[in-house]
Amino acid sequence: MFYKQKFTWFLAVLLIWSSSAFARDVESQDEEFIVEFYSIPSPDEILTYIHNSEIQFTPRLLNDVRKSDSYNTFRERLLAYGFYMANLAYSISFEQNNTGLQYFNTVDEMGRQLNIFPPEVEELGHRLMRNMNQMDSLNLIYDELYLLVIANLHDTDRFGEYALISAGGFVESLYLALNSDGSKIHDDGFRMRVWDQKLIINQLVIMFSRHLTASVKNSMMNDMQGLIDAFNEFTIETESTKVAGTSNGVITIGGGRATGSTVNSIRRIHEEVNKLREKWVN
Repeated sequence: MFYKQKFTWFLAVLLIWSSSAFARDVESQDEEFIVEFYSIPSPDEILTYIHNSEIQFTPRLLNDVRKSDSYNTFRERLLAYGFYMANLAYSISFEQNNTGLQYFNTVDEMGRQLNIFPPEVEELGHRLMRNMNQMDSLNLIYDELYLLVIANLHDTDRFGEYALISAGGFVESLYLALNSDGSKIHDDGFRMRVWDQKLIINQLVIMFSRHLTASVKNSMMNDMQGLIDAFNEFTIETESTKVAGTSNGVITIGGGRATGSTVNSIRRIHEEVNKLREKWVN
């Protein structure tokens, strides 16, 4: 519960400041604030507050764990780590224990290869094996794993790696949310929740600019430009975005009721997510 509350507080900071703080000179702010400023929601959080458990588990969408060693460049491996973290969150949230264990093992192996695991992760593996039949415990272990990895990247100033992992997890989470059986992609409520993802993609773009080399940044921006454009064109007339409250530790984002027509169809975001995911996943 401590970790969930801590992450919820970090996400609240992100949402409250995202609309205004980007225009400020962050170089003058201390390192502690920057760490909070770069708190991208985990794949589990993204899936939860987009769909509120309305989707159905759809295993055909998952990445093949047998292909985890087919990603060759450092950029590809970091993106893939985000994919597999999202697949782990997706499996656990639907109480797919055996599938979840496969993805935990993949995440564990890749994390060690990428040298992004702190020593505490070893104990998480033992706890996972002891709690395979307790889904509440598995969800807490996932949250703890994610926070340990991200905290380690923050503490070692590896924000570029954090940005790439987050981008992979973000795209994979959207892919799962949009393509799972039972997805209500044309409902007004769903469109408004997807609209809120623009806050995340805007932050990713800023992280790319500040923390990636020119070549990697250009590669990421070229890959994601179609999705960025789709989000920018997708506008709904609403009241100012605000945090409406929390439910089970998850931020609920309120933007008021949609009062105007959608300028760009949700279909384009769906298409761009699928296109980008196909480009990145082996």
